[in-house]
Amino acid sequence: KDRDLADSIAEAALKKVEEKYNVELMANNTLLVYKDALSNFKILIIKLSSIGDVVLSTAAFKAIRQKFPEGYKISVLTGEESKDILLRCPYIDELLVCDLKGKDKGVKGIFKIAQQLRKKGFDKVVDLQNNRASHILAYLSLATDRYGYDNGKFSFLINHRIKDNLPPAEPVTHQFRVLKMLGIDLDNPALELWPSEKDNAYAEEFLSSEWISDRQKLIGINISASKRWTTKNLPLFNLVRLCEKLGERDMRVVITGTADDLKTAEDLISKAKNTKIINACGKTTINQLAALIKKCSCYICGDSAPLHVASAVGAPFIALFGPTDSRRHMPPARNFVLIKKELPCSPCYKSKCKKNDCMALITPDEIMEAVDRLIT
Repeated sequence: KDRDLADSIAEAALKKVEEKYNVELMANNTLLVYKDALSNFKILIIKLSSIGDVVLSTAAFKAIRQKFPEGYKISVLTGEESKDILLRCPYIDELLVCDLKGKDKGVKGIFKIAQQLRKKGFDKVVDLQNNRASHILAYLSLATDRYGYDNGKFSFLINHRIKDNLPPAEPVTHQFRVLKMLGIDLDNPALELWPSEKDNAYAEEFLSSEWISDRQKLIGINISASKRWTTKNLPLFNLVRLCEKLGERDMRVVITGTADDLKTAEDLISKAKNTKIINACGKTTINQLAALIKKCSCYICGDSAPLHVASAVGAPFIALFGPTDSRRHMPPARNFVLIKKELPCSPCYKSKCKKNDCMALITPDEIMEAVDRLIT
């Protein structure tokens, strides 16, 4: 009955609708909802294995970041031994570390890690490890979408999977077959590492203490793949002759390896004549090793993690393959020489062999020819 009051209420209501419920404002508010959802969109990458395999995954990390730019949170779950590689990786937001060989060993450890992953609320899991443990962790994370290979290793727990039955492919291409399911193509296979300024300074000081002449070329040699894979190593006699030949050319040799290789390093240094070998075995972290290899004019290595490091830092390298298949394990690179012997028994994937002909038949002269090709 109060027309003035009714009119004022109606005018106020109309004004409120015009201010708060117009099309432009509703569209902007809808976009804000989407942006908020994207800002909380979480992706987990699982790569638990050895240092070399994690280095080989850096191209995949970069590609995933390019597909999912800022606004998406990308986490990587890796093993204790490989964490230092990714400390400064610019393509991930969070580094999660587990120790499946130590404190997280066994079923109890798996469930403990899974509980931590569930709390993170991941939307997608990209399983680049593709073994039983990683498939279980992907499933127990409760992520809606889980990507990996259908390889029979509990892969039924992965709901987006492809058969691993294509022809052998080098490791980066093999990983990108999984990423293809996310709409990610292999445009750039290059690997990366991110040593700090302290790492670079350490390598510089280490070499300076060995009195290397500015005119001398530095040749790196990794003398051992691992304690398990003795079949990937050049015989000591061949290493000795190679170091002597490099010394005859006034090239300085720096040998790399772990603390487990110190005995082999001492034998090599005592037997090599007329050459002053620099022993870096057990004296570098993985990032210091990367900085050291980057300073080499050429790096000689079998199928092991330092070969992948050389590829990541762009150092020219000579890859020596014997018991393993170079088509499956060769890192991507431009400036390299691959040496392998085509034998009926190779690749055999045996960690021990009485003859070890596939490596013993690689001669120092062959390696010297490859050195000349790379440094001239």
